[in-house]
Amino acid sequence: MRQRNKYDVIIVGAGASGLMAAAQMQQYDLKILVLEKMQQAGLKLRITGKGRCNLTNTMPIDIFLTHCHNGAMLIPSIKNFSNQDTVTFFEHLGVELQEERGHRIFPKSGKSLDVFLALMHVLEKNENTDIICRKTVTKLITDKVRITGVECQDEKIFANAVLLCCGGETYPNTGSNGDGIKLAHNAGHKITPTMPALVGLRTKNGHSKYAHNYLVKNVELSIMTSNGEILEKDCGDIILDEYGISGPITLKLNRKIAELINNEQYLKVKIDFKPKINEDRLKKEIDKILKERTGQNIENIMRAWLPMELIKDYKHWLKSCKGKTRLNDNILTYLKYNTDEIIGDMGWHEAIITHGGIDLRHVNCLTMESKHIKGLYFAGEILDFDGDTGGFNLQIAFSTAALAAKNIIKSLIR
Repeated sequence: MRQRNKYDVIIVGAGASGLMAAAQMQQYDLKILVLEKMQQAGLKLRITGKGRCNLTNTMPIDIFLTHCHNGAMLIPSIKNFSNQDTVTFFEHLGVELQEERGHRIFPKSGKSLDVFLALMHVLEKNENTDIICRKTVTKLITDKVRITGVECQDEKIFANAVLLCCGGETYPNTGSNGDGIKLAHNAGHKITPTMPALVGLRTKNGHSKYAHNYLVKNVELSIMTSNGEILEKDCGDIILDEYGISGPITLKLNRKIAELINNEQYLKVKIDFKPKINEDRLKKEIDKILKERTGQNIENIMRAWLPMELIKDYKHWLKSCKGKTRLNDNILTYLKYNTDEIIGDMGWHEAIITHGGIDLRHVNCLTMESKHIKGLYFAGEILDFDGDTGGFNLQIAFSTAALAAKNIIKSLIR
């Protein structure tokens, strides 16, 4: 196996955190190697936010952290490189930004590609930075105390520091398939069990094919135990399909119950299509409409409350409805208490983020360095951090990468 000349730093993974870390090191005289196993860098970054790239969220830091799993452990990273620092950084690179509802920051162009190209432009200007694609790291090389390099399929490459930022297990076709987590585990780090997060819910009965990918606005969604205890609920928009429910509030609630779903705990999901109308008022409204439309078909009756796509879904729902014989009761139940059993989630190919990862007790979160192997650092989704939708997860990637880069620089430049 051939050996390559020594680098100061090897960054494993050319995604959001890897590219940000490399960019943070550019002003220093360091020989940097970025390794990417896919044919191109930044594949996941280019499709994030449905191709629009929700870079960050500018809500106050104390509130920001409440939207993040293990938020307290994230404080050093966020203090070092905050959401406002992200805005300043990309504006300095020439990326025009705009703020949208909920403090979400996007490129004004609406293109993730602009963010990726801005980062790549920084790296390509520096002749001391090499980016090699189609290069898979198979092993970390250590002397049991500190990192000395990495082993690939065909060669060993040596360095004074290694930063692992290979992502989690979401969107595996972009290269994010858990390889980095396995590398860390094989090097002696404990892993918090991983599972899909920010992903739709699969339900037992699903919805009508006529409601496939149908967006329903302003509903209340509740996650309940088998005895009806509400664990989580929120209001907003959902998307229905034959397999279950997805959409913004579904993703948010899923992140909070991912472990329960992974442990196959019996859960139910309830949709309230009319959260602004209480039960008594809706009952009276249903009675009134049924009297007014006596003799009319179900489509004409249900148009008082639902669009045609959901009327067809109502008819689909009736087939699985048990114990309700009166039309009044059926309509009320569908509109206010539309309940189904959760049988799982939509899986890794649909998930936006990984819940779980490298156990933070094995990482010095003040520096992002391993507590077991000196010179080995971590950043991004590989770690047991994750956040809600809305720019939180990219900020986690950028902040942990910037803190890791800062401390790698500190360790190498005396």
